[in-house]
Amino acid sequence: MKVTLDREGKNLIKLGLELESDKAMRAYEHACRSLSNKVNIPGFRRGKVPRHVLEKTVGIEYIKQETLERLLPEVLNEAIAQESLDIITQPQIDSCKFDLGEPLKLEAKFEIRPLVTLGKYKGLNVDVPENKFEESSIEKALESLAAAQAELTAIAPRPIKMGDTVLLDFECLVDNKPVEGGKAQGMLIEVKIGGFIEGFCEQLVDKKPDTEVEIKASFPADYRNTLLAGKEGVFKTKIRELREKTLPKIDDALAQKFAVESLEKLKERLATNLKEEFEMNSEATKQKLIVEAIVNNASVDLPETMIEREQKLLLDQLKYYFQQNGRSFDDVEKSPEFEKLKTEKYEEAEKRVLTSLVLGAIIKEEKVTVTEEEMRLHLEEFIARMGLPPEKAAHNEAVHRQALEELLTAKVMEFLLQNTEITYTPAATTAKDEKSSSTEN
Repeated sequence: MKVTLDREGKNLIKLGLELESDKAMRAYEHACRSLSNKVNIPGFRRGKVPRHVLEKTVGIEYIKQETLERLLPEVLNEAIAQESLDIITQPQIDSCKFDLGEPLKLEAKFEIRPLVTLGKYKGLNVDVPENKFEESSIEKALESLAAAQAELTAIAPRPIKMGDTVLLDFECLVDNKPVEGGKAQGMLIEVKIGGFIEGFCEQLVDKKPDTEVEIKASFPADYRNTLLAGKEGVFKTKIRELREKTLPKIDDALAQKFAVESLEKLKERLATNLKEEFEMNSEATKQKLIVEAIVNNASVDLPETMIEREQKLLLDQLKYYFQQNGRSFDDVEKSPEFEKLKTEKYEEAEKRVLTSLVLGAIIKEEKVTVTEEEMRLHLEEFIARMGLPPEKAAHNEAVHRQALEELLTAKVMEFLLQNTEITYTPAATTAKDEKSSSTEN
């Protein structure tokens, strides 16, 4: 078999292949024998149909098509292995010439993994902000649980103030048109700065129940509904009732509402959960900073096609999320803000592709592998975690590939953690913290 390779673009390969005529003919004859076992031809038993009869009955072109369906994947895989090509897309057949008694000639295109030039990735020193678990977070969690059990009772009308809870009806208009899904009746809102939509609650202050008020407030620029993002909404609002929130005591009775026998036991459970979450977040931050440092040291000429495919995947995931929540994605695609969303997803896709390629290059360089037992155990866990039907997922090639990539990534991250020196630095003080600190002083 003769193979020629031509590079087109950054990582697009054009493969020319010529298979000897005798091998092509053997494949054709094999297809004849296979079809002979399947077709019913009067006067002949299955499997005993002569080739010339079969050709006359089903047609040479049909047999050739059957031959190619089996033969092409075989010869392409052989050529790819022969040339040690790391392909990342399925081959696209551009031309195929198959005449009986002549060599099979084929041209195909596919993308290969782009070259990654790794910089320093072992022995790095990476600065990681040192965040410490705050015991006060347990008390805050208790307060949140108590707030979730708060009771609201209607009280006599008086001017609304910050911290109150109000029952109201409203209809939202944007550009003098009612917003789809922008109407609410009997909605409870806690009056606080920035609550609901920025600037909305502030305009309720000093108003009284049993009154109607028109409130103007702008939707955030990053609002989930891109059709409304950044636009001013006019809320025609009727204030119905003022309600007072009564918080339960933080005691054993509160704990028992969460199926825990005592307050002390509830605190222990919260402490365990919060510390686990804190440690997971800290570990994720550490890994992210290590990977960023390694990626910054590497050099990759990213193909546009890879980024665009990843961008499409991200947009498809967003579309699926909208559909699962009963919302149409069509309006989003038609909105002026859609181009901004596409740009954001492109940038995210670029980062994901780059990271994947660099980690893949380290996996190859360090010969990171997984054993059959490791793969079996991880695949079982992966299928269960993803909520996939075990009987189908266990034999699904895409599921196997995802599970393998996840396992290899975990193993290479373990390797990188072992080969990186971490320097913990004081956590940066945010502007919010500084403001809070100055207020306390």
